[in-house]
Amino acid sequence: MNRPKITFLLHIRTPFFICCVFLFANATFCIDAKIVFCMDGDIYVMNDDGSKRHRLTRNTKSYDIDPRWSPDGKRIAFARKSIKIDQDTYELYVMNADGTDLQRLTHDKVIDIYPDWSPDGNRIAFTSGRSGRFEVHVIELATLAVTQLTGIEGEKGAAASDWSPDGTQIVYEKLQNSGKVIYLMSANGETQRPFFPDPVGSIQFHPRWSSDGQQVVFVNRMRKGEQRIRQLTVAQIDGETQEIKELDKKFGINNWQIAVADWMDNDRALVFALRRMNNPAVKIYNLYKYDFETGNIKQLTRDMRDEKYPDWIGDQLSVSPKDKLTTQWGKKKQDLSR
Repeated sequence: MNRPKITFLLHIRTPFFICCVFLFANATFCIDAKIVFCMDGDIYVMNDDGSKRHRLTRNTKSYDIDPRWSPDGKRIAFARKSIKIDQDTYELYVMNADGTDLQRLTHDKVIDIYPDWSPDGNRIAFTSGRSGRFEVHVIELATLAVTQLTGIEGEKGAAASDWSPDGTQIVYEKLQNSGKVIYLMSANGETQRPFFPDPVGSIQFHPRWSSDGQQVVFVNRMRKGEQRIRQLTVAQIDGETQEIKELDKKFGINNWQIAVADWMDNDRALVFALRRMNNPAVKIYNLYKYDFETGNIKQLTRDMRDEKYPDWIGDQLSVSPKDKLTTQWGKKKQDLSR
């Protein structure tokens, strides 16, 4: 008498079990994946140690760059280029952290790149050429209204903005006759000023705030005598700067090139895309991690394919960068040098 009931339960148990496994796997993916990056025009996520890589986009007629986590870790903003012979433009997009629900934000057929979320997740700062030169803009996600923040007449332009953790300031690249330097402005575009005193002729790019809002990391190419020296630099708000000397020790002076660096492990480390210059035949970037406390440099990826634009996020269940722990980087470096 009970056999039909048992058979029915057996039939529904298997799909129920599969659904549970699927949901658990997705939940684990959302929590574990902390680094988003691009490889050969597609977006991937992976764990801090380079494990559990997961591909989010599969492009055949487009090319993705500049992925950035939303503050709550639920979405990713990025720039996408449609591959057409007569068109060299990028538009901004947003998708869920698992690659679903793709939404296009801009439709202006110019270059819109370098998206960066405001801490409240309601706006995205980005670089656009819509005014005839690259300038920093902000788009409201609710209305898609765009406001231009930089662009004083007679100046050269601006790019690669990054919002401070408290939402009050934006750091960015400022183009000048002699090169490119790091600038700072209020979130509404006012009080634009140099971030710190800078030697003439420097080329500084891709600034990123630390989660405590007290430091900015950027890549610096500066002239020393007749030679241009590459440096990965951390600048304090008070103007003090420190260079990551371990890169020269590991790869050789001027024998490396960094595309983008970002903070990770609650300001205790950096993740960056680095290309080794000792083999001209291999022109690829891989992802590396630098630990401030130990000075160790760990290679996270080893593919013979370009891996760039890393962006790290902490506990994805947290909804605010303020929940991250803070680190006194300068004090740690002083302690290590004793």
